[in-house]
Amino acid sequence: MSKKIGNPISILIIAIALLLNACSPAKDKVTVQLSWFHSAEFIGFYTADQLGYYNDENLEVALVAGGPETDPIASVFEGTSQFGVTPGDSIIRAQSAGQEPVAISSIFRKSPLIVMALANSGISTPQDLAGKTVGVVSPGLDTTWDIQFIAMLKKVGVDPASITFVPNEEFYSAADLHTDRMDATSGTFSTNELVQAKIDGEDVVPIYYGDYGVEFYNNLIFTDAKLISSDPELVQRFIRATLKGYQYAVEHPQEVAAFTLKYDESLDVAFQQATIEAQIPLLDTGDAQIGWMEEDIWNNTQAILLDQGYIISPIDLTKAYTNDFIK
Repeated sequence: MSKKIGNPISILIIAIALLLNACSPAKDKVTVQLSWFHSAEFIGFYTADQLGYYNDENLEVALVAGGPETDPIASVFEGTSQFGVTPGDSIIRAQSAGQEPVAISSIFRKSPLIVMALANSGISTPQDLAGKTVGVVSPGLDTTWDIQFIAMLKKVGVDPASITFVPNEEFYSAADLHTDRMDATSGTFSTNELVQAKIDGEDVVPIYYGDYGVEFYNNLIFTDAKLISSDPELVQRFIRATLKGYQYAVEHPQEVAAFTLKYDESLDVAFQQATIEAQIPLLDTGDAQIGWMEEDIWNNTQAILLDQGYIISPIDLTKAYTNDFIK
């Protein structure tokens, strides 16, 4: 009995597909160390991943969740990741210590950091905090959030010694404000705690650090200067795809909110969508393209670090950041 031979055209198509697959270059694998747990805070990365923008750039990207103990700069310099997310003061402090992290894009072009108080507390300005008890991220006042809070107090002439500091315990709502532990909470995000407070029906007042002359880049995408030197084309492809993801997310917040659940299925999609919508004016400010960094904000950050003694002398900021991959 003769064997049945398959359709020659089908066999040819399969053969061509196998040949093309064999000839296509292997994807460049890169790892990104995020600064915090998976959430819509990183929606541009998720969008670039889910819509194939990384694939279009021949990249296979692993997005690693962070947390309070995560040090993205250490991750990059130990070689466990090629890119990371970190605030601007961390870049400057690492450069001052002899490392060479370089910021290649900013996620938030405007700071989301706020002090939050209940509307009936009588607190609506930083000056109102004098004599009050305020929640902080760290009792040592040495995190990026606390450094910026202290800087805001100094900008408006409030002596930090006039305030009692206690550690925040609740990072996802205004719950701390309903205890007798504090009158206001600092270091919170207008794109997180404030969003949750409003969803919960809380009547709260946000005090934006940026309104009082404290603008840090709180979520920077960075890499090692050595990677920029050895493979600038890889860095360019990664940033191009990531910023394309952020642009799409800004334009389609309802669509992309569900992407967050691909990375943590326990997330609430409605809250993630509200977070994305709160982020839009901070991501896309209208005065420059998404991801662009300004010299004035870097100068402001360095001046605050010098004032608070976190660095003893200025660094060359042109080595700390570059917009070359955004142009």
